Amino acid sequence: MRRKEQDRLARMDADYQKRTEVTEFNMRREEKNRAAEERTAKKRLKRQKKKQRKKEKKSKLNPGGEEHRKEESSDDDGDSDNDGDMKG
Repeated sequence: MRRKEQDRLARMDADYQKRTEVTEFNMRREEKNRAAEERTAKKRLKRQKKKQRKKEKKSKLNPGGEEHRKEESSDDDGDSDNDGDMKG
């Protein structure tokens, strides 16, 4: 009986250890994903600003480009990644 109880306690300890490791792993994974998403958002914003500056520079060179830029900016909000694929 004593041996059975010791085995049961050992299994409980092993199960607890495994659960804590899985929990810690999931927490670390979520933190890494969150950090990666923040970096991605920051770089996306940087690319969008660069693209916007490029459009503004292009519109200054072309006198009639100002109206064209305004039309594109309303469409550009959601499709910024797709515009580059279509042109290049």
